[in-house]
Amino acid sequence: MSISCANSVRPPFMTLPRAPAQCRSSTESSPSHLGGLSRDLVFAAILCAVGVSASPAQPQASTPGRTSSFTASPFTGFHEPMVEALLYNPPANEVPWKEPDKSETTTRKIETILVVSGKGLPDGAYRLTYRIESGEQLLHAGAGEVSAAYGGFELVVTLGRNYPGATRVSYELEGEKRAAVRGHAALRWSRFRGQVKYLDDRWRSTYAKLHPNGFASAALFYVPIGDDGRFDAWLPARVYSVINVNGAGYSRDAMERWAWDYDLTRDREEVFSIGRTELYAMHAFNIVGGPQTVFVAFRPTALSRVLQFDADGDGRVSDGERKAMMAAMKLSPTVIGPELQAADVTVWINGVPQKIAQFNQIPEYDGDFWQVQYLLQFLPEPRLAYGVWHEIKLEVRSKENLRGKESIDFGQGSVGLWRK
Repeated sequence: MSISCANSVRPPFMTLPRAPAQCRSSTESSPSHLGGLSRDLVFAAILCAVGVSASPAQPQASTPGRTSSFTASPFTGFHEPMVEALLYNPPANEVPWKEPDKSETTTRKIETILVVSGKGLPDGAYRLTYRIESGEQLLHAGAGEVSAAYGGFELVVTLGRNYPGATRVSYELEGEKRAAVRGHAALRWSRFRGQVKYLDDRWRSTYAKLHPNGFASAALFYVPIGDDGRFDAWLPARVYSVINVNGAGYSRDAMERWAWDYDLTRDREEVFSIGRTELYAMHAFNIVGGPQTVFVAFRPTALSRVLQFDADGDGRVSDGERKAMMAAMKLSPTVIGPELQAADVTVWINGVPQKIAQFNQIPEYDGDFWQVQYLLQFLPEPRLAYGVWHEIKLEVRSKENLRGKESIDFGQGSVGLWRK
């Protein structure tokens, strides 16, 4: 078993692909989290995040055998400590993986993960004792040191096996000169299933990873995807900050699929389509107290534009070639981002097509270089209910030319909208 802990402080700048393990200790051997699945370093300096905020509360419609669940709102004033427990039992503990430039197939491990996090505590050091239980029956017990900052803490534990019969996690937080905090956190799951499709109909080894608490958190759940593109797993029921679906061809012949603020408080079935464009940093919001207008911001990256810097033609951008790309990005926001018009973008909300009323290109300044953001507006039909999660899906297509060969680079992405 290995333990990671993180407080609620967000680093001001971080690169993807993996969530940091900020405070890690080990009491048993700790298999890595699919370490070989990290994205190519070509975008380590480009695709960055300042953190993804926790998502507001949304009650879940009950399904047979499961009660309603809630995720915490950042607008909530905590007068008593609130503790959440997430237990991920992966459907498989191993998955085959093949890199496009390797002849052999390797095996990657997928871990059973327990996440215990809390809000509303006095800042300081605590010892957290936890028990995974099925009713009153003890299944597993452990402990870890956590540090609360700005009222929040997080403990991530890698377990050696699944606990499918678990129903709750009992916990006790003990801090110096503080009264102990004790309680039970119910465990609830939603079914997450569907299929991944590549637009060129070529399959690559692929995975989905879910960040429940954003990139600044050590919590990360990997979902295996079969060679037929299908996946089926039970995930802790909550709203996830980020879902990333990625494959072994990333930045060579395909990009990746992102879903932001993803409502998994209910069972979901998805078809994720992956092409040569990715839609990163998606954010949706409405005018508070005004008209129904919805805004969606997103940053697209087109592979054909990235590979313009592949000077030696080996199919990837090396460190030296990336320097030339970064130098060009200091001069223009559309070096690797496509130039889009409203006609190049299709938008749906809750599965219903929408008409774009306004579409704007916005240069995004990243401190030393530029990228491109687009901001679109639409007036949703039918009108949206307040205080519930809605989902917006975008698809974009841009005409590109890579060394005289024309292509249509396609990208798909989605983002949740909490209607205020």
